Amino acid sequence: MATPPDTGWLLRLPNYVGDTVCALPALQRLAAAGPLLALGRPWALPLLAAAGIAARPYPKDLAARVTALREAAGALGTRRILLLTQSFSSALEARLAGLRPRGYAKDGRGWLLAESAGPALAGHLVAGYAGLVEGLPGVAPAASVWTPPWPGPRADPAQLTAARQRLDARLGRGGRYALLVPRAGGGHGGASKDWPHFAAVLPLLQRAGLRLLMAPGPGEAAAFVQAAPAAELLEGLDLAALGLLAAGASVVLAPDCGPAHLAAAAGAPLVAVFGPTSPARCRPWSPRAQVLGGDGHWPERAEVEAALLRCLALHPEPGP
Repeated sequence: MATPPDTGWLLRLPNYVGDTVCALPALQRLAAAGPLLALGRPWALPLLAAAGIAARPYPKDLAARVTALREAAGALGTRRILLLTQSFSSALEARLAGLRPRGYAKDGRGWLLAESAGPALAGHLVAGYAGLVEGLPGVAPAASVWTPPWPGPRADPAQLTAARQRLDARLGRGGRYALLVPRAGGGHGGASKDWPHFAAVLPLLQRAGLRLLMAPGPGEAAAFVQAAPAAELLEGLDLAALGLLAAGASVVLAPDCGPAHLAAAAGAPLVAVFGPTSPARCRPWSPRAQVLGGDGHWPERAEVEAALLRCLALHPEPGP
């Protein structure tokens, strides 16, 4: 008897929040073609679960990773794995697990791939991830009209309800608010991605009657408070709850960082302040995002204030 063809895909998720969010449009299209099972960092699991994509944690140890890949392949009934990472090690781990990886031929790993999507695309991250699924059986062409890719058309109502409950437990009183991300959590080429005038524009938001909220990740609270002492902290939110918080904001102000991409994916009004990084490569993917600066240049304070006012005028009511 012939072996039935694989219908699903294992997914090796990216290692960064922004990259994972930028992969969501491609994953939504791939999910329409068959079942998916993702493996990634623990922080990614609530984000994927709310989008209706099953996910498991990916261990750190090599032997444990190979075991996890084999177990996931057995659970899904497939040997196919889509590598959303570009490292040599991710392809090697897949091969050691007896899988057939598909991905970009980068980092000298082309010979390990069962299916090569060619060299990595040089454009925007969203387009790069889309290139991995183009032409696969059952994958429809990309929609011409932009819609928020998170939580997406296959959202899990139970997961979203649970995330809403986690958010409400910390949010407390209602009212209009701005979501602030004053720290990027990293740099680029030795340069900081934190806009030095972040705190100076916050009085404008306060005069607009907005509550100022921040939801730092693990270990970020002290740096957030130092950068924006007037804002309230909502600690301990996972990415699904953070996505809902962003979606309900009147405006989100952030540097080039993972939460900025998540806010864009959730359809939030966003002002993204870039410095050393290139918007052509990694701007938040949304028509509701205003991107200022980039390619080694910071915007002036007046530019950011004008963008915030435009955001509030264009989107007087919160929500996508």
